Amino acid sequence: MARALVRVAGGAVLAGALAACGASGGEVKSPSSAAPGAPNGIGADHDVDLAGAQGKTEELSDATSLAGLEHKLAPGSLAGVARLNLAARAFGPELGGVLGRAAALDGLVALDVSDNGLGPSGLGSLAASPHLATLRQLDLGGNDIADGGAGTLARSRGLAALKVLNLSGNGIGPDGVRSLADSPLLDGIRSLDLSMNPVGEDGARALAASSHLGNMRSLFLLGCDIGAGGAAALARSSGLRGLTVLALSGDDVGDDGARAVADAPGLDALETLDLSANSIGDPGAEALAASAHLGHVRSIQLFGNDFGAKGAALLKQRFGDALKL
Repeated sequence: MARALVRVAGGAVLAGALAACGASGGEVKSPSSAAPGAPNGIGADHDVDLAGAQGKTEELSDATSLAGLEHKLAPGSLAGVARLNLAARAFGPELGGVLGRAAALDGLVALDVSDNGLGPSGLGSLAASPHLATLRQLDLGGNDIADGGAGTLARSRGLAALKVLNLSGNGIGPDGVRSLADSPLLDGIRSLDLSMNPVGEDGARALAASSHLGNMRSLFLLGCDIGAGGAAALARSSGLRGLTVLALSGDDVGDDGARAVADAPGLDALETLDLSANSIGDPGAEALAASAHLGHVRSIQLFGNDFGAKGAALLKQRFGDALKL
């Protein structure tokens, strides 16, 4: 169910917000929002990270067992392939070992293994692979890797080229987020999706304090229950000054969290902001409308909040067609 919420068409509005407002989608797209011709889970917004990568997308759909997959991954079998999509195949933890041993993955730039039940052990085998040095986009969503898997990923040294990382729906709590926040793995990451994980306020604070966020441009924390304190910590983070996309839908940030975002000079670069389903009332709406730091916003999603006609009018006056209600 968690992954289903993350994969809502449009990528950014939780089901509760959609039901509340009758909307059917928005413009924020996380890495878990697939694009035509790309692996499910690798979004069109991140095609910049595939610039110069020639090759096709392969799904190996006729490999219905691990033995069959291993046979299909013989050396040289993926020549000319840039993206491998193995999403939702339910291969289990053993998939990590099969992929970890596959020299055919040398040169791959995008890999989607979401919804396969890798668990911490399967993730460990995959992260230890010597064949992923060129990988730039990795979708690990819905694999129940938990805090232990996040720690293993944080210690990996074979994914230095990674730019886009989707970890949505994995049971990663504050300890796992802290491991990632302390890891050089994040140094090159442009887009991070931790949606539908129990990140909480402590996890958000740990992420905000990371010294490895210099290249971060998109951050997705939908349904992570970070609260007003977590939103304020992210808003104050010196490492997130380059963010252009921030998605905090369904995080219970309330009016105080909305004010923190509105008052944050470090978020001047934001172009897309999702604060849907956050119990934001008129005070929060008024703060967003009066913000001196949201001048570059081209899409602001506020579905399923609690402000009334006055707050909506002020937001519409400020943001015009960029406002999604």
